[in-house]
Amino acid sequence: MLVKLGKYVHQSYLVVGLCVGIVAGTIVGLMLRVNFFASPLWLVAVGALLLVAYVRPKMGFVVVAVIMGMILAWFRVAGELQGQDYIRQFWGQTVMLTGVVELDPNTDEKGMKLKLKDLRFGEEGVRAEGSVYLTMREGSEIRRADEVTVEGQMLDGFGTYAGYMYQPSVRRVRRPEPGDLVLRVRDWFAERIRNLIPERESALGLSYLLGMKTGLDDELSEKLRVVGLVHIVVASGAHLAILVEVARKIFGRLSRFAGVLFAGVFTVVFMAMVGWTPSIMRAGMMTILTLIAWYYGRKIAAWRLILLVAAGTLLVEPNYVINLGWLLSFASFVGIMMLSPGMARFFYGARKPGFVASMIITTIAATLMTLPLTLYYYGTVSLISVVANLLILPTLPYAMGLVFVTGVVAGVPGVETVVAWCAEKMLDYHIAVVSWFGEMRQFLVEIEPYQGWVLGLYAVVAVPVLIGLLRGKMVKLKEVDNNNFDGS
Repeated sequence: MLVKLGKYVHQSYLVVGLCVGIVAGTIVGLMLRVNFFASPLWLVAVGALLLVAYVRPKMGFVVVAVIMGMILAWFRVAGELQGQDYIRQFWGQTVMLTGVVELDPNTDEKGMKLKLKDLRFGEEGVRAEGSVYLTMREGSEIRRADEVTVEGQMLDGFGTYAGYMYQPSVRRVRRPEPGDLVLRVRDWFAERIRNLIPERESALGLSYLLGMKTGLDDELSEKLRVVGLVHIVVASGAHLAILVEVARKIFGRLSRFAGVLFAGVFTVVFMAMVGWTPSIMRAGMMTILTLIAWYYGRKIAAWRLILLVAAGTLLVEPNYVINLGWLLSFASFVGIMMLSPGMARFFYGARKPGFVASMIITTIAATLMTLPLTLYYYGTVSLISVVANLLILPTLPYAMGLVFVTGVVAGVPGVETVVAWCAEKMLDYHIAVVSWFGEMRQFLVEIEPYQGWVLGLYAVVAVPVLIGLLRGKMVKLKEVDNNNFDGS
C-alpha cells in the first residue's frame, strides 16, 4: 500500500526543513551526547532520501527533510563527541600534544593564551577531533597557523574546549613554508599603519579593520566592556558589511557581476585575515548568500537566511551552539533583521523612520536581543550603551576607511602625514567617548551571572516583533484592498 505524502510543495520548504533538523539535531545531539550515527553509511542514506524528496517535493517529505537534517547533525556531532571522549581520558595526566594554532594568540601581562586544533597525541600522533586551550608563558614566539608541540598536564576542559593545559613546556614550534600568505600580508600592512599612527590609536584602528584586538591595553578593554562597546573591536558582520558595501559600490559601476565578484573576494580575504571565528563564519556565510541573492535579483526572507547560516555554521563546528561569540552574533543579527523592522512598524506603522530614528531603533534592537545573553554570561549591562553606540557607530566606517588609506599611502611623503593625522584624530574621538562613558560605572547594572531567569527576557523582547509582524500584515492587506478597489 502506497503512502500518500500530500500535495507538491516548493523545494525551498525542503531546505527549511533540513536546516531546522540540523539546528535541532545539533542541540539534542550535544545535550544527550548522541554518538550512534558515526558511520558514513548514514550520509549515503541521507543523500538518497533527500534526492528523492527533491525530485518529488511533496509536503510529507518536509518532515523527512527535518529527520534527515537531524541525522546529518548527529553524524557531525558523533565525530566531535568521539574526539572529546578521547581527550577526556587524559585529564589529570601528563601528555605530549601537537596541534595547529587556530586564531591569533591573545597576549597580556599574564602570558599568552591560544587555541589548538588538528590535534595529535603522543609520539605516535594519534589524531582526535576537538580543541584544547593553552595558557603559555610570556615571551613565547608563537603565531597563528604555527604547528606547536607541547608537553604538560591535561586539565578539565570548559566551554567548547575538550581540554586545558596551563603553562606546558614547548617542545617544538614549526612555521609552515610558505605559510599563511594572507596572514603575512596582514601583518605587513598592519606594521605600515603602526609606523604612522600612535600605539594606542593604531591598536584600536587595527582591531576595527583587521580584527587584531590583542594590542589593546587593559584599561581601554575594560572601559569598552563597561560601556557595552566590546562588539566594535571584534571583527564581525558590521565591519564586513562596510567593506563589502564599499567594494560593491565601486566595482558595481563596471557590472553587476563585477560588484558581486569583488565583494565576494573582499569577504573571503577579510575572513582569512581575521581568522575563522564564530562571528566571522556567520557574517561571511550571510554576506555570500546575500550577494548571490542580490545578483539574481532575489530577496531571501530574514528568518530563512538566519536559519540557513545557523545550519551551515553548525555543520562546520557543532560546538558553536554553546559558543558565546556565535550566540551573540546571531542574537545581534536577529535584532537588526527581525526585531528592528517590528519596532519600526510598532512606532511608525506604514511610514519609514528617518535616518537618526532608524539608527536608534536598530541599535536598541541589537542591544535588546543580546541583553539576556550578556546578563546570563557576564552578569553586567550598561544602561548607557545605546548612547555610546550612537556616538561611535555612525563614524565607524570613516575610521576604518582612514586607517586603511593610511596603510595604502604609507611611504608617500606629505600624503601619509595628513591621512595618518586624520585617522589619529578620528580614533582619538572614539577613545575619548569610551573613556568618558567608561568612568560612569553608576550606569553599570550588575547581577549574579548564570541565572536562568534572565533568558526569559526574550519573551518580553518577542512582543514588539509579533506586534510589528501583525501590523505589517495589516498594512499589506490594506494595500491589496486599495489596489483592488482602484482597479475595480
